[in-house]
Order: sequence, then structure tokens, then C-alpha cells
Amino acid sequence: MKNIKRHIALLLLLSVAILGGCVRRPLEVIYRSTVRVIVKCIWSVESYPEGQKPTGVTFYFFRDGEFYTSLTTANVDSCEVHLEKGHYRMYMISQSPEEFWKMDFENMNSFSNAATTLRETKATWATRGEGEVPVENPEILLAGVTEEFDITEEMSEEYQYYYSQLRRILAAESGGTKAVSLDEKTYYQEQVEYHTLRIPVYPKNIVSQMWVTIYAGNADVLKSVRASTSGMARTWELTRGVTSGDEAIQIINQWNLTIDDPARRVGHIDGIINTFGLPNGEMPSGDRDPSLNVSALLIDNTTAVDYIFPVGDKISILEPNRGYRHLYRLIFGSVDNPAITPPDVKPVSGGGMDAQVTDWEEGETIEIPM
Repeated sequence: MKNIKRHIALLLLLSVAILGGCVRRPLEVIYRSTVRVIVKCIWSVESYPEGQKPTGVTFYFFRDGEFYTSLTTANVDSCEVHLEKGHYRMYMISQSPEEFWKMDFENMNSFSNAATTLRETKATWATRGEGEVPVENPEILLAGVTEEFDITEEMSEEYQYYYSQLRRILAAESGGTKAVSLDEKTYYQEQVEYHTLRIPVYPKNIVSQMWVTIYAGNADVLKSVRASTSGMARTWELTRGVTSGDEAIQIINQWNLTIDDPARRVGHIDGIINTFGLPNGEMPSGDRDPSLNVSALLIDNTTAVDYIFPVGDKISILEPNRGYRHLYRLIFGSVDNPAITPPDVKPVSGGGMDAQVTDWEEGETIEIPM
């Protein structure tokens, strides 16, 4: 009996809309076959390094295999949309594509092909093979994909029935034309909430880190270091959750020096960067043949030394720092067996580290903090 009454009410609403076609009426009274959907972002502290939620998110909706709509909002905990009957897939990213300056976004209106690619950077000093280009290191990006879900005709009828009844009650209440039963109002409010579809999504940071350590003899003669590593992933496929086969060179230009054995002048330098990881979703293996190319400027401001380290399967994957996907770890040498020993030159100023660093060829020079 309830279904019969509901269908009669819907037919009456449609009849009123048709008969009143020549009369000015608010658009919201016209029956629409949609369901209210709330997409809830379930944030985890382990998902973002900064320890705080992003200031915005963008949702991409696909209906029956085709792009349907997208929405960018500052409401990062939930997004409310009204969706028609259909089979849906949805993914999200933090912020919007326009807010990232180190990455380009491609095919965002194609669920299977949506991706982000690192932009090329100017580093003419970086050693490269055929077809390889140096790229920017990625910014933090959180992404998530929901489970597929359906909205049926019955679901839209159910929702629209209770929604129209609630609107009728609220209109009568605001107009003062009729006494409104609190129980009746509460009932329809509860039914509208009950027939609202709630879809969870669990955003995760797609970015990993690579941490490189190189042990050096005569470590105190190092003034500046820069390095490039080949065979790194350039593109992340947003809905597949893996890297593509595109390869690129990443730059490591921030290093810290630690003296481990002052008497022997042995120390190590550490460099850490953001990365998508290895191409094709690969794990470290001896079948891979990337290299780490290192250049060091010494404290005489004249001598530059170059080193090449084959990487291959030397990368290990450790427990990541909070908020990152993986931690790729590379260690060359040890305190007892340094991987490099640059020439023992004298500082240009006669002693100590020179705070002023002149241009080092055409590339960027960054002094090593002591």
C-alpha cells in the first residue's frame, strides 16, 4: 500500500509540472530522478607527511563508463552531489590539477587512463642516456578510488518521494499556512537521511622517498654535491595505483655532511628526495641497470670530481617515514671502507668552509651543511 501511495504522489507531482508548463514555478519543485550522494573522505594520520589535511579536494565521477562530472571543493571531509540512475566509479585527488607546478595531469576525464607526470626540469649538467630527461621531484599528492556503486530507478524514486514530502512540510511550516506535526517532519527528515547514499574513499599519499648515503674519505674537503639518478618513474597512474613505464632522471641537490671519524676524516653525505619510485611498478632487481651520477665541488672552489655508482639491485625498501608510500634506501661504502676519497685540497681561504660559493659550471650549487 505504501508503494502505491508513493507512486500516486510521484504521478501527481509530474502532472502538476506538466499542466503548469506555462506558469512560472521554481525549478526545484519539478521532479528529478536523482539520489543525494555524500562521498566521505576517511583521512588517516599516516596518509600525509604534513600531519594535516589538504585545504581542498577534487572528485571525478564516471557514469556507465563515461565521464559524468567533477567537483573541486574546500569541504575535504565530505562532498554532496545528486546523481542520476547508473553504474558509477569515482576517484579523487588532493587540491586541484592547477595547484601543482611540478606535475602535469593527463586524461583526468578517463577513469582508466588518469595520470600525473613529472615536468621536465633544466639540469644541463645531469648525465643522461638516449631519450632520458631530468624531471622535477614530485609534490605531495593524495589520491583515492571508491568502490563501484549503483543508483537504481527504485532508489531514486524512494529518495524523491521522501524528499518531496519533506519539502511540502517545510514549505507549509515557513508559510504558516498549516500546522505542522513535529513527528511527521522528523519522520521524513529521517527517511531523507536514510535514503541518502554514503560512499567512503580512503586517500593515500602516492609519493615515496629515496634516501641516498655515500661514505667519503677526506670528507671535510667536500663543499658542494649534486647527483642525478636514472631509471626512475616519471608517471603515476592515479586509478591503477602504480607507475607507468615512462623513465626519467631525478636530481638530488640537497645534501648533509656528517663526520663519523674525525681522526681519519671519514664521514658520509645524505641526500633525500621525493619520488614516484621505479617504473612499471617494479621492485629493485639485478635486471635493472640505472646509475647514480655524483659530482662534488671541493673547498678550493676549483676542483670538481665525478663518480658513477651502478644501482641495480642495491636499492632496499624500508619502512617509510610517516605519510609516505615507500622509502627507497641506497648506501654506498661504510666508515671502514669509504666509497669515495676526493683529493686532499686546501680551502681557498686558507682554512674552514667558505660561506661564499661561486657558480659551479651552469648548474645549481648548494653548499653542504656541516
